[in-house]
Amino acid sequence: MGPLDDQVVRADSLTAAPGGIDVKVYSHWYRALPLSCIARLALSIDGRSDLTAVTVNGVRRPVAVMIDSADEYWFTSDPLILHVTGEFPGDEHRVVLELGLTIPYILTGTGRTPLLSSSRSDKTLKVTRD
Repeated sequence: MGPLDDQVVRADSLTAAPGGIDVKVYSHWYRALPLSCIARLALSIDGRSDLTAVTVNGVRRPVAVMIDSADEYWFTSDPLILHVTGEFPGDEHRVVLELGLTIPYILTGTGRTPLLSSSRSDKTLKVTRD
């Protein structure tokens, strides 16, 4: 956990979308990283985890494809938009996010493995409806 953890999921991160909800997620690391550095991405809304796709840099991808994207970068000022399918009645929802980023240029331990920087957020947010 670090000083930017409270900014990973922000008060305005939750938006109603066709067929579900979108959640804007910001990096807790201070530098841009390739999408392949996302080692853990677990999201639940009201206990449901139907994460189907991610939009980054204006391109929507299935989650599995995104994690293999070594040539695409996640910039610190731009959100990943996580798309969750399903019905979410009401205006407030509990959002729990676990995010783990491998930092390829910081090697740790005797095996010289990349640092894993983890973040966890658990917030109740109001949905923005367009």
